Amino acid sequence: MAFVLLRSVDEFQRFLVDYRDKRSSNFPLIGSPWPVLTIVAVYLYIVLKAGPKYMEQRKAFNLKNIIRAYNVVQVFANGAFFIKIIFLLSQRSNFSFSCQPVDYSESKEGLEELYLSYAYFILKVLDLIDTVFFVLRKKQSHVSFLHVYHHSMMVVVSYLAVIFVPGGHVVMLGIWNTLVHAVMYFYYYLSSYGRQNTEWWKKHLTRLQLLQFIHLGIHFGIPALFGAECNFPRFWHWLGFLQAIFVLTMFLDFYIKSYVTKARKCTKKT
Repeated sequence: MAFVLLRSVDEFQRFLVDYRDKRSSNFPLIGSPWPVLTIVAVYLYIVLKAGPKYMEQRKAFNLKNIIRAYNVVQVFANGAFFIKIIFLLSQRSNFSFSCQPVDYSESKEGLEELYLSYAYFILKVLDLIDTVFFVLRKKQSHVSFLHVYHHSMMVVVSYLAVIFVPGGHVVMLGIWNTLVHAVMYFYYYLSSYGRQNTEWWKKHLTRLQLLQFIHLGIHFGIPALFGAECNFPRFWHWLGFLQAIFVLTMFLDFYIKSYVTKARKCTKKT
């Protein structure tokens, strides 16, 4: 059994070395899968077990100023990424949003997409801190399956994207995700001051997230289901499509329970 396990690990590591994009081999956290797997494992251990146990007999930490600063950083980082990628794509007349291959060359365009993919991966690692804040503030109810799954999966998927498909058809995921996160962290920032109309922000933010996953489902689903030939791995079309549908289902369930069902109950009471 141990031999089979060791052989599997060896083959897994060899696959990542043999088939990866060699241009990012020396990037921090990217050269080997173990730093990323360690980050995700430590994250899951802290937010699901060690953190709640540590906070069990303690008062919630007052992290308002730290969280506000974190939210501001996230708004500017995601906003800057979104603006940068839109600007770069606007300079290219041959970029196809229907099915775009990855540019693995050392050209300016190829390296731009590689560096943006890496920057996006770093943003997804930064997102993990959000859950730690929930735990330290004793908001364990916020640490839902959807939240933890989405955060940990995005780190793993963005890492794999950097080493296998840094750019091309997956660029749309970065565009949508950074736009939504810029709006989301701005909403968090406003909420920290107890501003009015934050419920309006929350409702429309959820709608924006639903729109995001609907479009990403179409974006990855069409080439996955109908086999558009554009030299982009079919596996990634299917991964993007299934992931979008899965998360869309969970967000839709949250939206119905939070707004549709609640609104019906309020109407019946009046």
